[in-house]
Amino acid sequence: MNRFFTTQTRRRGDTRKIVITSVAVVVLASTFAASQAKPAQRVNANAAISADFSKRVTDYMKLRQSAQSGLTTPKNTQSPTQLNQYQHQLAEHIRSARPQAQQGDIFAPEIAVLFRHLVAQSINGPQGAQIRKSYERAEPIRGVHLAVNQAYPDGMPLQSMPPSLLLNLPKLPKELEYRFVDHELILRDVAANLVVDFIPDLTTPTTK
Repeated sequence: MNRFFTTQTRRRGDTRKIVITSVAVVVLASTFAASQAKPAQRVNANAAISADFSKRVTDYMKLRQSAQSGLTTPKNTQSPTQLNQYQHQLAEHIRSARPQAQQGDIFAPEIAVLFRHLVAQSINGPQGAQIRKSYERAEPIRGVHLAVNQAYPDGMPLQSMPPSLLLNLPKLPKELEYRFVDHELILRDVAANLVVDFIPDLTTPTTK
């Protein structure tokens, strides 16, 4: 009889061990799955935000194309007068097409957060020192604040963007470009010389 109870007790103990082990495995598997899911969720969220940015840029380009219709694009000319005339006409047509344009139309809040992250990631990454040196060599523009739909000021230099940093930002159509102006990242229409949008108070790659 004692041998019977001893055998039964062992069986119950083994069963408890199996259950406990199974629960531990499930918990560990769930924890691992959750840890793997978080980076994937971030990647998916960033992809969605990037897609939203691309759509906003595409919408602007459609508006720009409409604003450009009826204008004669200068070709094979070195005449500053003709180039300036076209620039001012295109800028005026774009302003008329988006009179209520304001900061955040392209760089919506979530998009601005992503860009801040991408810029900081570049500055603090392996190419950070090179980016800061490149930024300083380009003679950063300081103490200037621009507005949406404003012309980029004549005579103010266009700050060169560090190539390593540009590679980490969403690609733009050739008609648009990124520029740093003080602590703002400007989205500039090249031919119209127009500020399309900007992100204020950005951490720029100043030297440490």
